[in-house]
Amino acid sequence: MARERRRHGQQRDRGEDDLHAQVLERMMDLVRNDTYPSTTHLDMIESILRDDETDEYAEVLMEKIRSESYPSFDHLQRLMKLG
Repeated sequence: MARERRRHGQQRDRGEDDLHAQVLERMMDLVRNDTYPSTTHLDMIESILRDDETDEYAEVLMEKIRSESYPSFDHLQRLMKLG
């Protein structure tokens, strides 16, 4: 019985990780593909971002900054907070 609960708990944790990864990937794609990403989307990403995912998010912001003649002040601030 305890073994079953332990296994079930591990499966749920993996499922939660999988869901987290799917949500984060979708949100990153929205930001990546939007000329003017929603601050709400950026806030949502930052609210679920884990330490090991920070580099990917920073790269998404850097792509935005590099592609603009006059980078978004908000994007620059968010990037600086990560550093």
